[in-house]
Amino acid sequence: MNKITLISPYFGKEFPPFFSVLVDSMINNPNINFVIPTNLPYKENGDYSNILFVRTDLHYLNNEIDSVLGYHARIDSPYKLVDFKPAYGTIFSKYIGNSDWWGYFDSDIIFGNISEFLTDDLLDMFDRVFTHGHLTLFRNNNTMNSLWNKNFNLPEVPSFKEVSTSKAIFAFDEWGWGKNKGRGISYALSNDKSIRQYDNNSWFADIIKDKFEFNTTSGENIDYFRYNKGNLTGYANNTEIKYLYVHFQKRSMINRVSSTELPIYITPNILDTKKNENQAELKRWISYQKDRKIHQKIANLNYWYLKRRLRFWHTEK
Repeated sequence: MNKITLISPYFGKEFPPFFSVLVDSMINNPNINFVIPTNLPYKENGDYSNILFVRTDLHYLNNEIDSVLGYHARIDSPYKLVDFKPAYGTIFSKYIGNSDWWGYFDSDIIFGNISEFLTDDLLDMFDRVFTHGHLTLFRNNNTMNSLWNKNFNLPEVPSFKEVSTSKAIFAFDEWGWGKNKGRGISYALSNDKSIRQYDNNSWFADIIKDKFEFNTTSGENIDYFRYNKGNLTGYANNTEIKYLYVHFQKRSMINRVSSTELPIYITPNILDTKKNENQAELKRWISYQKDRKIHQKIANLNYWYLKRRLRFWHTEK
């Protein structure tokens, strides 16, 4: 059986509201090892035999990354780490030495049964699985572990040094921001036929962030999800869909779960042991989305983001 290690640094004042459910979903994937570098303690009851919490802080990690790169990386906020994900195989090499595969994942997801999807037969056929930043896996070898530093000779793909020394976010861990906005490593590898990539958007539920309902980027309209001890099911018009994971991008979720021993129902945007249809939650979500978009626009009005935009203005026809 292929040994897999997945890494997800998290730095902040507190873990996300439904982090305890994410942890339960990791525990219930005993064949997968998880590494969580973090500045926060985590002392909830549970069996963490396959989860390693590594106490550190962003400044210390930045210094470690600098020693790997040989120059100073600009990591002014935890969000900037998304651009460093493809280099995790090098940065966190001491945690993946015995693994056949390593990967990165976001903290705003909940896993289903990973091994049911990522079988040995599938993994033996490819070098990289999934092309999106919320979960991506790499075969653990020198070629795959050094892709982050490769010169792809594409004007629309920045070098890693350009990415790592800028304050702007490049979304380098996946496809980048699009035509004439800069591309990421998934785009670069789609032009490199020597790397065998696999992607299947129907395996995961990537929830569209700008709609209240659970609409996925692959076109499903999910009424609700049910999570129970490592099994994740979406329900759409009384049809059951098993998922590898669900991704709640930029959603402020409310966690009312007091125990993960019971089945958990996930509705927009509440986790509970019963199904919810809450109009008050819709009003809260609308207000939250307005504030989020205003904050994002203000955050993008700076020298670094303008420089990135101008850099790629005419890189593609």
